[in-house]
Amino acid sequence: MKLELTHKQTTGLVMTTEMRQAIKMLQWTSADVWEYLQREVNENPILSIESSNITPYDRGNKAAYHDPIDYIASNHKDWRDELVEQTAWLKVEASLKEALLFLIGNLNEQGFCTISEVEAAQQTGQTIETINRARRLLIQFEPMGVGCLNFKEFLLFQVEDRYPDSPLLTTLIMNHLEDLASEQFGKVSQELEVEERQVKEGLAMIKTLDPRPVLPSQGTGEIPVMPDLILEKKEGGYLLRDPFKVNQQMKWDEQLVQMYKEGKQAQEYLDGCFKRASWLFKSIEQRQQTIMKVAELIIQHQKEFFHGGTLKPFTLKKAAQILGVHESTVSRTVANKVMQTPMGTLELKSFFVTGYRTEDGDEVSSQHLKELIKEMISKEEPLNTLSDQKIAMELMRKHNVRISRRTVAKYRESLSIPSSSKRKAAGRERISPILLHS
Repeated sequence: MKLELTHKQTTGLVMTTEMRQAIKMLQWTSADVWEYLQREVNENPILSIESSNITPYDRGNKAAYHDPIDYIASNHKDWRDELVEQTAWLKVEASLKEALLFLIGNLNEQGFCTISEVEAAQQTGQTIETINRARRLLIQFEPMGVGCLNFKEFLLFQVEDRYPDSPLLTTLIMNHLEDLASEQFGKVSQELEVEERQVKEGLAMIKTLDPRPVLPSQGTGEIPVMPDLILEKKEGGYLLRDPFKVNQQMKWDEQLVQMYKEGKQAQEYLDGCFKRASWLFKSIEQRQQTIMKVAELIIQHQKEFFHGGTLKPFTLKKAAQILGVHESTVSRTVANKVMQTPMGTLELKSFFVTGYRTEDGDEVSSQHLKELIKEMISKEEPLNTLSDQKIAMELMRKHNVRISRRTVAKYRESLSIPSSSKRKAAGRERISPILLHS
């Protein structure tokens, strides 16, 4: 075997601390940016904020003016803020805390994690092991179970905590939830070779578990009242504006900058302050440009919605292709952001909906299809309910939209509407059936 020392030239992207911070900042709300900026100003003498020029935040009182920083300080903390605080108290390595904060930023309103561990590792530059460890740690936070990937994993987590000596419950949840929801107790008992009574008792125990990590009482139940963007209807069109203009409120201390440029005393100390301030200006400016570009694209694509119509199919991938950026960039941009519009205050991510193309070539959103399904079921005869297959056929006949029975079932379940057999049974008994997972 011959040992040699050779040179090899390769190209690659090194994720610096500054780059990771800029990526993280993109998914922050304006309130988060203000809070971060305030901390930076307190630590960096070369920076200052001209609070007198901050755009007032008006919550209905035309005479009331509010400094956004004051509002942030007094704002009630929600469950996400509590998770961030719990992370801060941990005595673990920085990389694990960074992974935890990233996962917290990718939790939906129910507390489930919306990103896989592989995707999280790719986007953060962390190892799969670190992401896995972070998620397992997050699940132990309060509220317990946040960070679970889905309903089934959350149920299993609760069973492990509350009923550790009941292997039957674990088997029922892993393999027979659908059978339990449709009350096929005989089938389950035969497959598991247990008494039907045990299956029913298992179902009763499962019903004592929480359906999601974050219950309505734990969240605000409302979209944050402080919008990141404001869309106003004007003569001839719409005006999109940033109510905070963060980048315009940041100011340099000209005297210290001059001292730094002239190479006078304390230049070594000012060098770090100057570079950090320069990076902050650049990052906030880039963040705002990206948000405005994505918002403008949303408004352009969904203009029919702002004129009283329905949302058109629009995906993160399509937006990314139009803007020439990665899909994850668009995902971070719309995360946690709300826009005040003439239609109400809406989350930016709510403008992205999947859809289908009709036989005539038109596009129809999944949201519109759900409305059609809900309307069809509301008009059905109680003892002559529409099956999922029948609904799919009616959508094709009346609206020229071809979707599968399975898709109809998925949309129906997302609306918490029982199956046709349960609706028929409820019609006979004059009761409203309750789904297991509702």
